[in-house]
Amino acid sequence: MTTRHDTSTEPVSRAPTTNVGAKAAGFLLVAISLAWILNLPMLVKVPLYNEQPLACAVGLSLAVTAFLLGDRARGALRLAAYLAGCVLLAIMLTIAWRYPQLTILAVMRPLWLTLSAYAVIAGLGFLVWRYVGLPVVLIVALFSLLALFGGPFGIPETPVDRWAIYMLTDPNALLGTPVRVAVEIVIPFVLFGELLRHSGGSDFLTRISFAIFGRYRGGSAKAAVGTSALFGTITGNAVSNVVSTGIMTIPLMKRAGLSASTASAVEAAASTGGQLLPPVMGAAAFVMADYIQVPYHDVIIAAALPAALYFGAIFLQVDRLAARSDVREIDKGERMTVRAAFREGGHFALPFIVMFFVLFNLQTRPQMAAIAAIIALVLVSIVRPYRGVRLSPRVLLRVLVDTGMSVAPLLLITAAAGLIIGLISLTGLGFSIAGQAIALSGGHKIVLLILVALIAILFGMGMPTVAVYVVLATILAPALQDTGLEPMQAHLFILYFGMMSMLTPPVALASITAARIGGANMWRTSFEALKLAWVAYLVPFLFAFSPELLLGGTWHGATLAAITAFGGIAAVSMGAAGYARSELSAPMRAVYIIAGLCLMLPPALGHAVAIVNIIAAVLLIVLLATSPARGAASRQQDRSIRP
Repeated sequence: MTTRHDTSTEPVSRAPTTNVGAKAAGFLLVAISLAWILNLPMLVKVPLYNEQPLACAVGLSLAVTAFLLGDRARGALRLAAYLAGCVLLAIMLTIAWRYPQLTILAVMRPLWLTLSAYAVIAGLGFLVWRYVGLPVVLIVALFSLLALFGGPFGIPETPVDRWAIYMLTDPNALLGTPVRVAVEIVIPFVLFGELLRHSGGSDFLTRISFAIFGRYRGGSAKAAVGTSALFGTITGNAVSNVVSTGIMTIPLMKRAGLSASTASAVEAAASTGGQLLPPVMGAAAFVMADYIQVPYHDVIIAAALPAALYFGAIFLQVDRLAARSDVREIDKGERMTVRAAFREGGHFALPFIVMFFVLFNLQTRPQMAAIAAIIALVLVSIVRPYRGVRLSPRVLLRVLVDTGMSVAPLLLITAAAGLIIGLISLTGLGFSIAGQAIALSGGHKIVLLILVALIAILFGMGMPTVAVYVVLATILAPALQDTGLEPMQAHLFILYFGMMSMLTPPVALASITAARIGGANMWRTSFEALKLAWVAYLVPFLFAFSPELLLGGTWHGATLAAITAFGGIAAVSMGAAGYARSELSAPMRAVYIIAGLCLMLPPALGHAVAIVNIIAAVLLIVLLATSPARGAASRQQDRSIRP
């Protein structure tokens, strides 16, 4: 069951379409990605520039999204959408075909190339507006005006034809890093996720999560968090995660006694955290690895502990919420045992084992790990079908088509992000803004971190994660590094706050999707989700001052940092929920929150801070040991995951 909503800012739905053109373009988009990854052009002795397959991919993405937009229109508007998709595809195929000569043509600025650039930029802007929202388009327009007419910081004027051709053809603009990462890395991982869904693997992940968490207090909510976390390891996309898991978990949470807004908020917060959960952390994480020139498995290692803190905090808050609302476990008739679930689908572990082996032991490119996992998944599904589900040639073809149509909007976002990068490079604005940010902060790390966080939150109110990350990583990450942060710390800091765009109104795509599934108010769902995901605002500051949380130092340093961080997060969560071993009064809630914040202060800041840590830890232990608990009978009835 998939819900299709009529909204101009919603990504392309998985709902079936009869549009043959969209299906064909989606299939070709994935085929080009796989052919490029497997280096087929060189095998048949056809050398290509990197930008040639990227231009084809962008053209196909423009065609897919235009055709699907046409399906939702009527009369002349439908015909115009179909025609625009064909024209944009033809232009990008021409650019791909003639790209070897464009280095000369770009200098000559022929009229056909200039008009083609205008058409592609206008078409891309319109489709990004319809599928993602207006803010991304406004950012591109603002930077374009600065490039065309000059502005502060000594930005020179740029002729309009040079601006247009640069945006279309330069490898630092439209056909730059974001699009390359999407085509080379994101598409194979999305293909793996689609294969897992069609082979029954997603059903297995849901069943195993229900089996593990459903037997505890608040089982429906904990199962929702667990299912979203498991799906997050393969999708890295908050909206698709909500759609895939929320249709089952949100109604179940409502039946268990949670309000519609709370149930929707739990699903939205957990699904958003999936963007932080290895091995598949979303497009922004792949772009980040390319930006800072580190292997993707290094990003996985660095993100592991912060992701554990995020989900640990959500689990804890859900448990406290269930205790206060008396939400019981899932009925035995609605869940399997863990053993039975593994007996049916335990073979789905093999593709993940293969993926991790290729990533960490062979230390190859992440896209090759995805290809290896895809091959393993196809083989195990053929040898041992799950509940009679077989990957027939027809199903495999449908998987390729679905993958292409689901990643097409992402290609639009990455193409727009490429335009922003190109404009920043063209104007030199990045260096100017970085210098101004450092001057505004007075060189103080904490002030600059707060400034960057506020800007990211502001941008996140209207832009998706990858767009927020690309803009801020380009203009503000250098400033963060100048204050002493390592590249991994600086870029993960930005990634975390960019991720919160999925929950931050008014865009809040994850919250909107969850609210519509649950029949809840979008604003109330967004604010409740932000309350559940509060730790995402805190963890970046923790690893900015305690790099051990990114597992880059000694094991004992990482262990100490993890214990103090989780202990502090647990205390703050109890205070915020108003429940520890029993109900907390308002003064005690404040004590728990303050003590938790004190416990999380990085010990590396000095001996005085370490003493504060110790005092806070002792205080919390005493409070938990001496606080009144519920009656023995109630404790026997509740089987809860204790912090």
